[in-house]
Amino acid sequence: MLKVLKRVFNVLYPDRRPDWEQKREREFIQAANSFKTLRVTPEGGMFIDPEELREQIVSAREQLKHLVHKPGVPSRPFKAAADLQVEQETSPTVEAPEGALDYVEVVAWRRLPSGNAVRYVCLQCASTGRFAVATASLFPSDTESFPPWMEVNTARHVASAIQRGELRWLATVSCAIDAWDAAL
Repeated sequence: MLKVLKRVFNVLYPDRRPDWEQKREREFIQAANSFKTLRVTPEGGMFIDPEELREQIVSAREQLKHLVHKPGVPSRPFKAAADLQVEQETSPTVEAPEGALDYVEVVAWRRLPSGNAVRYVCLQCASTGRFAVATASLFPSDTESFPPWMEVNTARHVASAIQRGELRWLATVSCAIDAWDAAL
């Protein structure tokens, strides 16, 4: 009788959620039902033994450990890293390693004494953690909004700087910005 009633209800009120959401809900229900100590209280609350939950979390972490990237550690093996480390200790400025292909974009702003602002687009090498300024833009103090073409130009300048390979890599963003300003 309950199955018939459920079918009638589904025909009258179909579930209009996307398939991925329905699948996710079914997976959650299946995972919750797999707990051995799951109890439902008469008020509708749920109770799961914390130890069982902790065991599940630890085992899931172990299974998925290969997907987590630890900050400061290269995401893949890098042969030139040892040579680069020695060079970094002897020189405050180093070139990016030849095989370095991964960068993180860092945007920094500096207010000038005149009231103008400078926007620096820096790159951080994923394998070394060092910074280089790829491009900078000056904004007068009377500018209230940025032009819509600004981001397109910035992306083009950053791509060009990476292709040219003439970036000065320094230990901190501040050092990279100071070196950029000194070179002007």
